[in-house]
Amino acid sequence: MNKAVFLDRDGTIIVDKGFLSDPEGIELIPGAVDALRLLARNGFLLVVVSNQSGVGRGYFGASAVEEVDARFKSMLAGQGVELAGTYYCIHGEDETCECRKPEPMLPLLAAREHDIDIVDSYVVGDKTSDVMLARNLGCRSVLVMTGMGGSDARYDVQPDLTAADLLEASRLISGQEA
Repeated sequence: MNKAVFLDRDGTIIVDKGFLSDPEGIELIPGAVDALRLLARNGFLLVVVSNQSGVGRGYFGASAVEEVDARFKSMLAGQGVELAGTYYCIHGEDETCECRKPEPMLPLLAAREHDIDIVDSYVVGDKTSDVMLARNLGCRSVLVMTGMGGSDARYDVQPDLTAADLLEASRLISGQEA
């Protein structure tokens, strides 16, 4: 079985600009590409799991999420980073669904599709909902301090690890000095 790092996108890999619908608005966080390369070199599949509620809120259509995702993957591939998959929940915060983080449906789908051992995997993100996702999955969490997120009163949960950014998180996960 494979081990993976389930990664939040906005605020973890790219600068969180709110409801991103323009592919030209993607800005990689400094060090993110090096972090992803390090994780891949250490045998982790890279799986992006992200809430994109702009669709459910009526701000833009699902095609905008697909266009941003295509450019995002292309930008990473151009720098030698291959994602095993990207999984998005497009429902609004007030909608009832099983795919919005911290619900575990999307990572569990990825685990089935990519033969991932959840217990040997991590969730890395910039919000306590990402930490809660890790708890719901039964794996370890790393909270990074690069996004707009942070604490969410709905989730009173502490991360297993904290890191300044994704590069530090990747070093912690890979067992290297931060």
